[in-house]
Amino acid sequence: MLSTVVFCATVAFCGAEPAEQSQPAAAVSQAVSQTQAPKPADAPNPQPPKTATAPEKKTEPQVHVAYRLPTDPPRTEPKPGQKTEPKFELLAIEQSVVDATNAERARYGRPAFSVDANLMATARQHCTWMTTNRQLVHARIGVAENIAMGQSSSQEVVRTWMNSSGHRANILNGGHRRIGVAAYQTPEGTIYWCQQFTP
Repeated sequence: MLSTVVFCATVAFCGAEPAEQSQPAAAVSQAVSQTQAPKPADAPNPQPPKTATAPEKKTEPQVHVAYRLPTDPPRTEPKPGQKTEPKFELLAIEQSVVDATNAERARYGRPAFSVDANLMATARQHCTWMTTNRQLVHARIGVAENIAMGQSSSQEVVRTWMNSSGHRANILNGGHRRIGVAAYQTPEGTIYWCQQFTP
């Protein structure tokens, strides 16, 4: 079976200026055969009979999330005087990428990354852009970043990054303490991946 697997680390490790988002990325072949790539569940959604007062539902944007959590995470009330972090929900595929990345850090004696709400927002935004535009390019926002496309699971993409010196350096960098991740899938089934890191 043929499949397309492409990945890239930030300019700090690639040794070249990252492309502007407006420039097309290097041409990448589409996957020719079916893979085990995660796909969103297409549960039937029967429409209720139309009435004069019921507005018609609009279709969702083209970019699909690979997985969704079945339930919301447990909520905890902050203690008096305690700072509260912005609330955000990790998708199951995102949590899997974080877990696989932290497992690699543990193997090398590095502390686990903490998930950062701001990095989650920027990783999701950039991953959405790459998926919509079918381009594998780095964001230019001053963070360390690993990106990839074509891998079918979080374990596969983290293994791919760990087999590349630049990506491995980002993952194992002792100065990096916070992480944001994203994974989005095109309607054709290609998954784009993004990790961002800061101290």
